[in-house]
Amino acid sequence: MKFANIVTKTPINVSQDFNVVESMDDIIHGLPTLIIGFDLTDKLFPNYDVGEIKVTDNIYWTTKRTENRDKHNFEFEWFKFFVYHELVKNINYVFVDPIQYKKKSLLKILKKIYNLKNKITYHYNDMIYIYGEGFVFGIDLKLLKYIGLNVDKIKDKIIKLSSVFLRHDDIFIEYKNIIEDLENQVRFLPFLYSVRNE
Repeated sequence: MKFANIVTKTPINVSQDFNVVESMDDIIHGLPTLIIGFDLTDKLFPNYDVGEIKVTDNIYWTTKRTENRDKHNFEFEWFKFFVYHELVKNINYVFVDPIQYKKKSLLKILKKIYNLKNKITYHYNDMIYIYGEGFVFGIDLKLLKYIGLNVDKIKDKIIKLSSVFLRHDDIFIEYKNIIEDLENQVRFLPFLYSVRNE
């Protein structure tokens, strides 16, 4: 799956998440689109405001590197940041806190986790993140150990329940740049994995 379009006549180094094309005819409609180059943007949208990055709804522009390197670099990085944040903005994060939550709330959360279809789970340091159906549930193994629960038993149970179980060392490098653009919020990694591997 692609996250956004980039329309450019010049080669560009970008991740597989972007649909890089030479013409607006080849874009995937509905995705944010960045047009690179003053001439190309002027040809496609003659009445656009040169001083604004936004051309029209969901369409943005920036200069080529050869036209203005600093502007291009800044706006290109902004566009990637924008695309990744748009992608995760509707994902609800729930930190499962066995100390703060009442028993009724914890049972409700556990029931929701059990009923998720195609659970993608990511183990990162002392945290386990479970993604499914627009939710990411964060479970702190250190906290569970602190209250006297058997962490290994819980982890084994989560592994059995998961459609995919990802470990930090196996997968993080693949998503490192995206996670950095998401301000190092690693909790979104199982969601990103599910989108890329739908």
